[in-house]
Amino acid sequence: MVTRKQRKQRNTKRLNLNFFGYYHNSKLFSIICIGCLLTMTAFLAISIYTSSTTSTIPASTTPYYGQKLSGLLPQGKQILVLGVPGLAEVSRAPNSVKITPELTASKLSQRVIFLMANVDFGDWRSFFSHEIPLMLAFKKPVTPVASAAILPNFPKLDSKSSTNKDKPLVGIYHTHTAESFIPNSGVAHRPGGQLGDIADVGAALARNLEAGGVKALHNTTIHDYPSFMKAYGPSEVTAQQMLNDNPSLQMIFDIHRDAEKRENVTAVVNGVQIAKITFVVATGQQDLPQPHWQQNHAFAKLLEAKMNEKYPGLCRGIQLVEWRYNQHLHPRALLLEVGSQESSKEEALHSMELMADILVEVLAESR
Repeated sequence: MVTRKQRKQRNTKRLNLNFFGYYHNSKLFSIICIGCLLTMTAFLAISIYTSSTTSTIPASTTPYYGQKLSGLLPQGKQILVLGVPGLAEVSRAPNSVKITPELTASKLSQRVIFLMANVDFGDWRSFFSHEIPLMLAFKKPVTPVASAAILPNFPKLDSKSSTNKDKPLVGIYHTHTAESFIPNSGVAHRPGGQLGDIADVGAALARNLEAGGVKALHNTTIHDYPSFMKAYGPSEVTAQQMLNDNPSLQMIFDIHRDAEKRENVTAVVNGVQIAKITFVVATGQQDLPQPHWQQNHAFAKLLEAKMNEKYPGLCRGIQLVEWRYNQHLHPRALLLEVGSQESSKEEALHSMELMADILVEVLAESR
């Protein structure tokens, strides 16, 4: 017969076993939770490191060395909006050129799923974004591939002429032929009707185009002497004559240098310091009609998109100006501002190497 004392001892022993069993299971569960947290922390740390070291950093004159890591991490606002489906898309800066991809059944279904569930099959991190909004903060932007075929108002190039390597395809001239770079010439404009450094920039573009298999026509006629303010009158005559004598020309550029601070027009591309390029598109005025301005604008957007895709930092942007700048003469006529008076000629020459590469690519796509 079991006494009361023995029954009490058995109950105490059973309670001790239950306690130690519960403690053992609880400890095991805690170890598993801590392991999961450490794994997630390590994963996020690797994501941060990969994003901050392999993402493309926009080229600029100010290096990232010495900056705090917080300058490279996402902003608080960005992290917050990523927690709300669809809000991140609204807050994202628009692309300079909107590219519409080919729509297939597969892509259509992916879009529907993305709109309904905010899940992107191209990025596995989107499956966990609702639980960990920070993960999408390190999503690398995808640069759209630019093509003339998908730009509205883009004037079609003459495929027959663009395949002829014996005839010039690119025309180059300078309305302000006296423009120069102070670090090289000591002056912003060469006096007395002399050719300035800007003529060497045009020659560099022509030379690099020729190296790429594209014949170019470079005109160095003086237009800004004796009157700098009336230079567009004689330069229009030159541009019109170039087009009349060379109907094979697919594009024509009036190359200038800007009047800006050096830090605003300088970048580092592929480890080389270059002068930024600005595209100026003339929209015309009431008494100065410009029938080609939308086509010229489309052409500028194509070049800008290709530069941003291939040489980030090279293009400074597109300016729309209510004037004409001889751009009424051709549907692919643009004014280029290469650097400024504070840039060096060498920086501008490097820019022309990259510009020529872009133009060769555009012409090759039309063949």
